[in-house]
Amino acid sequence: MSGRVFAIAGGKGGVGKTTTVANLATALSAAGHDVVAIDVDLGMANLGPVLGVQPDGSSTIHNVLAGNAGISEATYETDRGFSVIPGTQALDEYADADPSRLQYATGPLTDEYDIILLDTSAGLSNEVISPLRLADRVVLVTTPDVVAIRDAAKTGELTARVGGTVEGVVVNRARNDEKTQELIDELGDEVLAAIPEDEAITMTHIVARTASPAATAFSDLASTLIGVDQLEEIDGAYAAAPTDSEGDGEDARADADDTGSPADADAEETPSESEEESGPVATAAYDQDRAETESFFSAEREEEKRASALGRLRRIFD
Repeated sequence: MSGRVFAIAGGKGGVGKTTTVANLATALSAAGHDVVAIDVDLGMANLGPVLGVQPDGSSTIHNVLAGNAGISEATYETDRGFSVIPGTQALDEYADADPSRLQYATGPLTDEYDIILLDTSAGLSNEVISPLRLADRVVLVTTPDVVAIRDAAKTGELTARVGGTVEGVVVNRARNDEKTQELIDELGDEVLAAIPEDEAITMTHIVARTASPAATAFSDLASTLIGVDQLEEIDGAYAAAPTDSEGDGEDARADADDTGSPADADAEETPSESEEESGPVATAAYDQDRAETESFFSAEREEEKRASALGRLRRIFD
């Protein structure tokens, strides 16, 4: 077996990288693939908790990258049928983790899993470079927002500089409006999927409801990435409604999802005000870029800003 590695990246926090990883892993697992998702957002790790995995003192990817644990020690099973290698938000362990070890630490996983998904951090810090370089393909995630588009473009440009390959763009929180359509039209075939906005996706219920439009879109994305026309679900229902023979477990989870408090999709990736002030250096690239951002908004009209961002993202594929 030689598993394929996909880095899910995007530059701006809150666009849906963690949500995309969780739902891709769920879709691929339902189709019988062996999948592991790794939280390489070392500064703001949250993939484990949103999937119900809390190491609580046990090994994480931070320990692996510090040379204090093997990769198998930091691997846990989720109730969705795939494995996860979570991180921690402990500052001491963040400081000890060396992103350059990622390639060597995760190498054995390609012999054990069909698909390895890397949940990357926001910004353009050093910890982003390793997964962009390591991955067989990089998937850029953006929303129709102009800042998200611009930052996705910057991540794509960085990918090219470090020798990586961008597979395409996922438009998350896609709406039936002019801005979403403009983005899709500009990128054309480079759009791998448009994931519809789904207020039921929250920190508590990060996986889309069974057979929902979002689940169908994520399943289509998964099939595109692995090069098949459509995923055939054999280990549970995700994009397709469960049959009677599959029991009530998935139906119960879907009903539970419906009871969750609506919130903006991908809220798990939006840091709180206190986290922004005191968090690690994962957002340092944006702190350094603040003056440029303020100038960007004040010096140009909205139409010009958007055209510039769209053109920059488009040029990645030219």
